[in-house]
Amino acid sequence: MARLYSSATIVAGLTLLTGMSWLNSAKAEQTVDPALKNVLQQLYDEGVLVRATLNNDFQSNVSGGLERGSANAGTTTLGADFNFEKLLGVPGGQLHVLFAKNYGETVQNKVGNYIKSQGWYYPYQTTQLAQFAWEQVLADGKVNIYAGRTNATAAFARPTYGCKFISGSQCPYYLPLFTGGFSGFPYVTWGGRIKVNPTPKLYMQAGIYQVDPNRRLNHGLNMSFHESTGNVVPVEAGYETNFSNDKYPRHYKIGWWRNDAPQIDPQLNANGQSRALVPGPPLSHDGNHTGVYALFDQVVYRPDETKRNLAVFASWAAPHDDNQIFDSQSTLGVVFSGPFASRPNDSVGLMETHAVFSQKQTSYMNQLLAKNGSTSFVDNRSDMIEANYGYQLWPGVTLSPNIEYIIHPDTSQRPDATFAPDDSWIVGLRLSLNLGDMFGLPSELPGRN
Repeated sequence: MARLYSSATIVAGLTLLTGMSWLNSAKAEQTVDPALKNVLQQLYDEGVLVRATLNNDFQSNVSGGLERGSANAGTTTLGADFNFEKLLGVPGGQLHVLFAKNYGETVQNKVGNYIKSQGWYYPYQTTQLAQFAWEQVLADGKVNIYAGRTNATAAFARPTYGCKFISGSQCPYYLPLFTGGFSGFPYVTWGGRIKVNPTPKLYMQAGIYQVDPNRRLNHGLNMSFHESTGNVVPVEAGYETNFSNDKYPRHYKIGWWRNDAPQIDPQLNANGQSRALVPGPPLSHDGNHTGVYALFDQVVYRPDETKRNLAVFASWAAPHDDNQIFDSQSTLGVVFSGPFASRPNDSVGLMETHAVFSQKQTSYMNQLLAKNGSTSFVDNRSDMIEANYGYQLWPGVTLSPNIEYIIHPDTSQRPDATFAPDDSWIVGLRLSLNLGDMFGLPSELPGRN
């Protein structure tokens, strides 16, 4: 217990030590504070992996949309993973704790679009306890139980390369989040999942997560069940490999969900009239909402024997009823990790996301436009194309210039719009800092599957 107390005390003090000494010099070898590196390594050896990140997205809408303009937004996180096998002798037990703070504004409001162009923007910006969960590995790693304050999107319908991109359609997967009722970072709820690996490459998992429509309005330390309206139950099966067991690593995933919480109609009020034209409380539909998804990615080219590779990915998801915001979402993309032998830690990515709005959501947006005097209207289909380049300045510090082209933007974020937005061009720059990568720490504790 003394060791646990000592480690926790050091973790708390790390917020004062992470002054980002890398700013003192552009040379990578001078960016690491040896004393802090020793402390972090000692903590890891004792069973505590410290995690801290900063992701900052600056973007500007240079053409189209509803108005021109720029915005800056981002998220900082600080937390730790505790190996209780080392700390207290609990075989296979780990505790994961993470706090998050969001800041800034989004250029999304200048375009009107539902899907975020800045993935690290979150509108409710109180400090969040974004993870507080216990993980238990059993049966020599064949069974993994994860439960506590967590989110469904961390475990289910999770794209391998989604967070390589700046727009938010794949980090996390948008449709299960907003149509399926999946909880998402940093607005965690009570829940968990059981994952079984019958072979090293095959897995099956099932989970249950609390649905709380007001969760984003509360700070992260509010752990009440009182505002829960139901539960979402996702089930997923997959085949996954890595460089240790496959020359061309791949992930194939299929899943299904059931949400028994009431859901608000995208268009109608409680009297069955258009909410855009007749004010009133929204119509609520009873539970038993279901949907399906499939995700695929595979390395298709390796220029040498290192981990430099070209990977392709695709995904598709759809609900089973018409009373949702989206009818479907599909994505296709490619990522080249290490595009140049001299730059093995850089990456370049290209992705297109195709979103189909439901008839009710499309009608609601167009009825609002008509009410505001518009003579132009939005389409039920929208495409977001993104290209980016991740340039690693040095370990743990990456700059990612990016460009996005949005075809048929919608007006979901701008009910005051007086015209349908034109196709939009957005340019931006992401800055990513990762404490673990800066100091050469592993990305996770040993023993996970």
